[in-house]
Amino acid sequence: MLLIVIIQHPCDGRVVSNFIIQSLQNKDLTVYGDGTQTRSFQYVSDLVDGLVKLMNSNYQGPINLGNPDEHSIMEFAETIKEMTKSDSNITYLPAVTDDPMQRCPDITVAKRELNWEPVVHYKDGLRKTIFFFQSEIKAVGEIQPTGPMASRPRGKRDLTNT
Repeated sequence: MLLIVIIQHPCDGRVVSNFIIQSLQNKDLTVYGDGTQTRSFQYVSDLVDGLVKLMNSNYQGPINLGNPDEHSIMEFAETIKEMTKSDSNITYLPAVTDDPMQRCPDITVAKRELNWEPVVHYKDGLRKTIFFFQSEIKAVGEIQPTGPMASRPRGKRDLTNT
């Protein structure tokens, strides 16, 4: 299985973009479930490095390119609030029925076959991603990142075509 996580469109509905956009706009951060479910986050440059190593190797089997550093959704929400200096509250909605409680790749094969593992620290990648979304909000105005009321950004650029 190949796990791909890249800088995301502000309206893609994933936890990284949702929490950052919500937090930068001082809107409530929406946690689905109780927040104990875990995720691992990988910065795009680590993924690209792993893909290049994979393409330049002779390895033909399944491989995980991800970051095995796990964080709970609640911890992630608090980290985003802290890093953005947000006044957002954290609100809870019912858990999504098909949402796994844990997502954490086993990169043993990538380490052994490619001599690869992620090098960008969790918070360093978040800083870069927060900066990216700050610039998007500045360029387009208010963004409603997800849910039934999700909207296209208003302003200079239409991000739905990027």
